[in-house]
Amino acid sequence: MEYNYSLTISYDGDLVSTTRSADMLEIVNAWNKCVDFGDAKEYATYNLSDPMGKMYTKTFYRNGNVIVTGKQIGRAHV
Repeated sequence: MEYNYSLTISYDGDLVSTTRSADMLEIVNAWNKCVDFGDAKEYATYNLSDPMGKMYTKTFYRNGNVIVTGKQIGRAHV
């Protein structure tokens, strides 16, 4: 099985979890559950990557700040 989508979770810069799936909805549903800083001391970072090289990042800080970004991280090979 080829895994086209991934979700990584890091607390304070340390990777704590990686989920990979060929099912976009599975990863998007997991991404939508990422709504706070979890067990992080200062910040939690959630990265969703798709097969077209797009990465979406949500960073939740303990002080309440939230940053959400999306950027191209590579080129898809057709």
